[in-house]
Amino acid sequence: MDKRRVVITGIGVVSPYGAGLQRFWQALASGESARRPIRGFDASVYRSGQGGEAPAELLADAGARARCGDPGEDSAYFLALAAAEALRDAGLGPIFDDAERVGCVLGTLCAGMRNMREYGAAYEAGLPSPVAAETIPAHHQLDFLARRHNLTGPSSLVSTACSSTTDALGYAFDLIRAGECDSCLSGGGDVLAEMIHAAFNGLYSITTGEPRPFDSERDGFFIGEGAGLFHLETLESARARGARIHAEILGYGLSNTGHHLTATSEDGAGEALAIRRALDDAGLGPADIDYVNCHGTGTRHNDASEIRAINLVFGDAAERLRISSNKASIGHCMGAAGALEAAATVLALENSLIPPTLHTRGDEVELRSRLVGAEARPAALRRALSQSFGFGGACSCIVFGHYREDGHA
Repeated sequence: MDKRRVVITGIGVVSPYGAGLQRFWQALASGESARRPIRGFDASVYRSGQGGEAPAELLADAGARARCGDPGEDSAYFLALAAAEALRDAGLGPIFDDAERVGCVLGTLCAGMRNMREYGAAYEAGLPSPVAAETIPAHHQLDFLARRHNLTGPSSLVSTACSSTTDALGYAFDLIRAGECDSCLSGGGDVLAEMIHAAFNGLYSITTGEPRPFDSERDGFFIGEGAGLFHLETLESARARGARIHAEILGYGLSNTGHHLTATSEDGAGEALAIRRALDDAGLGPADIDYVNCHGTGTRHNDASEIRAINLVFGDAAERLRISSNKASIGHCMGAAGALEAAATVLALENSLIPPTLHTRGDEVELRSRLVGAEARPAALRRALSQSFGFGGACSCIVFGHYREDGHA
């Protein structure tokens, strides 16, 4: 049986720029940096005190939290805002009629960590906790979203480090095209947690200056936070509703480098395998891809592995390929990075514009692909690849294309 075609009809975003898809895209495309001194905890004790927190007014907006159902935890709050926007964008109400045919697949890495710290500090001090214990586990955001929107179809929470929400999107894609559900809310949210900031400082992965992906003098990233959520559905359903289609998901691939808990592979082979699997799943060859939204952390080893993987897969086609990294602008949003970068990739396709990679000279010696640097670049894009590479060797890639009636994106 032929697999069903899956399209994106709704997107919602909360980023370090604030709430809303348009705010996200305008800031990203114009080259606005979200990097600023961290407010949420005392970061002066670390090598770097820079981060990409959500705006203070958004975090303090009691009215917005109440309208979201008071989720009690920031990543779930971000996700609730993104879900409301995605459903509006898709032309749908908050409650689904055929809920058993609607799935929910989310990804996260740091959800609940800020609440866990507050809960532990209160316990140690012998004080009542300011947060509820049930908001600490990562699965709180899945439970909250499912109950809020009556999502009783297939559901799952994915935590594959920095690949979490790319894998969530890929799993949702697989569920729909296999007929397990007809639509799905998929993506995820994450927070800038002190524990994670401290750990990456200890690994010397946090920049002490500006993040410079694919620059020979790069020294790391800053951590961001936010959420990205997509409404995915069958092409048949979208056509029947007369829904606007942002893009079509064409393929998904994943692998493991089998190399190290925290280090990327030295030869790029594991990362390359995920890219090849995504292309094979989409029925495409290297020359069919116009743009790659890279993981692009700006760390010494990750960028080198990613460049080698791209060169291994694309070969001579890498000369015409355009690439960029969003992390220089919004930071590394941990588990939410894949969803936010997927949103940026889809918007690049829709707007025929590749957002910039800030602060970099793009002078890495092995960089054969065309890096889009300090300014956004107009480009006629047909198909694009968004890739995420996480701790534990997790490698995930997803292919997007313009929707076309003839089935050839």
